This record gives sequence, structure tokens and C-alpha cells, in this order.
Amino acid sequence: MDQDKLPLITTVIPVYNHETYVIESIRSVIGQSYPKIELIVINDGSKDSSHEMVLTLVEECRQRFVRFEYINRENRGLSTTLNQALAMARGKYLGLLASDDMILSDKLRCLVEALEPTDDSCAGAFGKASFIDEQGRATYLDAKGNAHDQQSDETYADFLDLYTREQTVDYKTHFGNYLTLLGGNYLPAMSSLLKTATVREVGGWTAGNVLEDWEMWLKLSKHHNFLFIDKTVAHYRVHGKNASFTMKPQLEHATLMLLAREREYCARNGLERAWQDSFYNVLYRIVRFGDVPIKDRLREFHYLQLPDVFPFISFLARARCATFMRKWSRR
Repeated sequence: MDQDKLPLITTVIPVYNHETYVIESIRSVIGQSYPKIELIVINDGSKDSSHEMVLTLVEECRQRFVRFEYINRENRGLSTTLNQALAMARGKYLGLLASDDMILSDKLRCLVEALEPTDDSCAGAFGKASFIDEQGRATYLDAKGNAHDQQSDETYADFLDLYTREQTVDYKTHFGNYLTLLGGNYLPAMSSLLKTATVREVGGWTAGNVLEDWEMWLKLSKHHNFLFIDKTVAHYRVHGKNASFTMKPQLEHATLMLLAREREYCARNGLERAWQDSFYNVLYRIVRFGDVPIKDRLREFHYLQLPDVFPFISFLARARCATFMRKWSRR
């Protein structure tokens, strides 16, 4: 690509309580082989020394990037932070990176070269993301999210492979389409590069939503497609403070609420059965395997305003049936 005509890429790093990892995260952007980058870092009210860690790299970032912005402020939540960065972004493309994850040196170059020939029907591109531990070493997750030092038939080294293990369609063939995403999020944000204008077209992120990645992919996939690049371009760091461990009850409730909001769209587009399968499967897992007592869970569900979920016996029968049918179809 002609160096003078390279499109500007905005990379956004929202920071929250990642003093141990944030320097590695920023340095992985500094080390990109792609030259034309602006970096926006927003510290969302971290209570640890993340702010001081970022300050050690300010001068280096100013020299490396076309534009560098660092904002240190009170906590407002991740979705609000992402919207703030989106409003500031000047790049044609938008890369998102959590302050505990890392990207490989050719990620941006690889994805922008794939995206440049595409038309407006394409919203972005994703590469693969491998798992690393606190020390940056390769690690492998089993179906329950437990980390292991060695790979086996029961573990996964890659984000996409882990989160598509129960998909009934080949994600490489049907990559990122709405129907596959309705069954659960499997797209790794750290390995993505999005078209900034398209993210703005769908209104950015919903304030207060803790499933910001999944919601964005669903929004975009309703009218756009994604490219899949079969190459590892990022690392997802596994540690004790991942949201999947520390916010499990909130994430479970948010999953149901997100799916409830998707019901109207599914009904209008002939996807009611797919919606039911997804919703009841999630609800079944929460009721059966969740840490919160069933009576407390049932008390929460009236907020969903879905009268056909109850009585509970009817729901349980439908959930078991949906689970059985999926298992049977994979035989």
C-alpha cells in the first residue's frame, strides 16, 4: 500500500484497574508495523496505579503516533468510555483493545489490507486471538473456562474455537452473521478492526450495558457482514480479574436482558424459533447451574416482561427440549 495514502486507524484502550498489564497493552500498539495510528487511552476511574503506569509512556506515545490522547477521569463505565472515544476518533478504522490484552505486531496492517477493497456492506474484520496467562505465556481453557498449562483434547488455545464449540454451523463459513451471534458471542474484540463510520451509524454502545461487545456485533450484523482472517493477531489474557469471573451474576442477567431486546427483531424477520432456542438455553443454564438460588432468579425474571416464559414447568420442558435437539442434531 502507498504509504502516503494509508488510512488512519484509531486504536482505543479503555483502562480500568490493570496496573499490571496496561504497559504491555500500550506497548503492543506502539510496536505495530502499521505506521498511521492515533491512540486514545481513557482511564475510567481506576483505583490502582494504572494512571501512573500510563504516564510513564506518554512521551513515547506522542513520538510514535500521529495523534495521542490520554484522559484520566472518574468512573463512568465501559460503554460510556467507548462512546467518548468514538466521538474523538478521526480514523477511518477503529481498533478496540482492553488494557489487559495485547495485539501482535502486524495485526493492524493485516486487517486494514483486507478491509480496504471492501464496500459498505462490510463492517469490519476479525483475526484469531490466542489465550495467555498473567505472565504472557500460552494457556489453554476448557469448556468451563478453567486454564491449563498443557493443551489436550478437552482444552482450547483460541478464543473462536472455545466460544464456537457448541455452534451447529461452521463459523468460518457463516462468520459473524446475526443468526450465529444470536446463539452467543464468539467474536474477540481485541482481534477486530471496524469501520468507524459504520459503528457511528448504529449509534455506538448502550450506556450501562455490560455486554458491550456482543451487543455491538449484533447491531452491526443486522445489516452488514464481517471478514474472517484465519491468522492469530491478538492475545486474550486470562487472569482472576476477568469480568467472566468477577461479574458472573451481572453478565447472566445482562445476557437475558440483551436477548429479550432482540426478540422483536427476530419476530419481524422470521427468527422466532432461533430466538426461543437461544433464550431458553441461556435461561436453563442459569437456573440449573447458576450460583443464585432458583427462587431469587425467578423473582428477577419478571423484569423481562415475557409472559410465555412461565409457568416454570413449561419453561423447563421447552429448555430441556431445545438442549436435547441441539445435541441430537450434532450427532
